[in-house]
Amino acid sequence: MKRLQTAGKWFLGIALAVMVLAGCGRGTVGKAAQTSGGTNEAPYELSFQYLVAAEGANQAKVAEAVNALALKELNMRVKLIPMTLGTWASQIPMMLAANEPLDLFVAASNNFSTYIDSQYVVNMADYLDYAPDAIRVLGDDAFVGYIGDFLIGFGQMKERAYPAGLVVRKDIFEELGYQVSDFSVTTDNYDSFNRIGELFAKVKQKYPNMIALDGTSIMGRQTGSYFDNMGSNFGVLENYGQTTTVTNWFESEQYQRFCLIARDWYQKGYSSRDIAVNRDSGQLKMRSGNCFSFVDNVKPNTHVEKLAQTTYEVAVIPLGKAMKATNVVNAILYSIANASKNPAKAMELLNWTYVSQEFKDLINWGIKGEDWIETPDGMAAYPEGIDAQNVKYHNDFGWAYPNQFAGHPWAGNPPDIWDQYRTYNAGLLVSRAFGFTFDSTPVANEEAQLNSVFEQYSYDTAFGVVDIDSALREFNKALYDAGLQRVMDEKQKQLDAWLANK
Repeated sequence: MKRLQTAGKWFLGIALAVMVLAGCGRGTVGKAAQTSGGTNEAPYELSFQYLVAAEGANQAKVAEAVNALALKELNMRVKLIPMTLGTWASQIPMMLAANEPLDLFVAASNNFSTYIDSQYVVNMADYLDYAPDAIRVLGDDAFVGYIGDFLIGFGQMKERAYPAGLVVRKDIFEELGYQVSDFSVTTDNYDSFNRIGELFAKVKQKYPNMIALDGTSIMGRQTGSYFDNMGSNFGVLENYGQTTTVTNWFESEQYQRFCLIARDWYQKGYSSRDIAVNRDSGQLKMRSGNCFSFVDNVKPNTHVEKLAQTTYEVAVIPLGKAMKATNVVNAILYSIANASKNPAKAMELLNWTYVSQEFKDLINWGIKGEDWIETPDGMAAYPEGIDAQNVKYHNDFGWAYPNQFAGHPWAGNPPDIWDQYRTYNAGLLVSRAFGFTFDSTPVANEEAQLNSVFEQYSYDTAFGVVDIDSALREFNKALYDAGLQRVMDEKQKQLDAWLANK
């Protein structure tokens, strides 16, 4: 109950915080304001690890600009630690274990329990007074990083659901006489997926050498779309989280139906012959020119993102409902490392990142005037003579940054794209376990074995490249032999306790 009391105590002061915010140009209030710029104290130095698509030639300029901005507004010197996704996944655990200098960093949900048990992270619940802006921006989602009474971090302002969708080449789609409104694909009626099969048949008839479906995902691989996995795929809440009974999705009717649909597509030659073994993304396959469609997570501006990634205009056909679950919101969080010499200062900096437009534009788009310009309608765009090939800094990683809504959207999106996101998020179906985070520590060995089984069987079954009935029997036997029941029982026990105290 300590968690609820802490959050409740903070919300009692939110009205006062908002009043203060309305009367000042910068977001910091309360204790944060007392410790930021305008004092005679020496600037505090801290490090901030964040994700980048790649380190550009202007990385040093961005670091210098962020440092100058933080010094001016917070009386802090900031050392940026940019990491690509691969480097981050391998280096952060080692940096934490070695207690290397680090204040703020991006933590992945699959490491939360390990980081807490190993005392690599600070309990941010003790520093909420320094984060009024972050909590105001995130709302209730600010508290999904709790594991018991431990708040491991704050998430990002982005889409709050990962629904599955079919991304299709718009030129061929329209040439064949289709529009998105022709499709109403729903898990309430699996026969509705036949409409997709009819589309694929027409693609193959018109373009015999084209692959109708390719990539690394399909309905049975969209494990964040159709159920709440509560942190792992082993023991889930089916029906978009609208139940509180933990079950095994891989022996459900829904998973079987998805596999049989994929089997039908595979046997008819709609999907690639090597779809279960090739790990090239659908975006890459479409970019090569011989792929009509792929399945992916979709959201309001998917068509804009995929144009940049595939070089083709696309249309998006939803393949189910949109569900808000904890693991979508807390997949990665900004955490304070135990190595931080002043967690209060670290929290103050993190709070600032949620409201500083200039900070967000710097780490995402780079140096204004060199890497990007502001268009007359308030969008970010490349300067004249600059494009994706010669720009010196450009990430387009807004989803990974504290508050992409604080910055300029990229040209090509609707000017009101952030409002579209807010509307989208407000209308989502919410899992009954939203706010619950599974502590996998008691079953860590079983989960490691289950992940191996999942990798061994899930591609073949989900893509339908094997006989489904026999493959599912073998798959599920391997899951239970690896300890699935124990994991499910542990999840149910923790979920029941959480619901009782909610």
